[in-house]
Amino acid sequence: MMKVINVELAVIPGKQAAYESFIAELVKGSRAEAGNVSYDHFKKVDSDTDYEIIEHWRDADAVESHNGTEHFQKFLAGVGDFLTQDPVIIRMDA
Repeated sequence: MMKVINVELAVIPGKQAAYESFIAELVKGSRAEAGNVSYDHFKKVDSDTDYEIIEHWRDADAVESHNGTEHFQKFLAGVGDFLTQDPVIIRMDA
């Protein structure tokens, strides 16, 4: 069963450019993973500081594999420097 994950990220005003540069490595690495169906990062239309990641994975094993990758671990270790609050994560089956 395909796994869909949406992650809402609220970025500290003034840090958007640094955040976008930081997140680009995660997006590139995630898209290259064998179990990835799609991986997209968006800035919300009505906000200068709110972003969302929308991920589609082949199955639970693909998500588990992703969680162990170097690019995801680097994201986890550093993303807090850019955020006003913890990410909101919504997990779904498709």
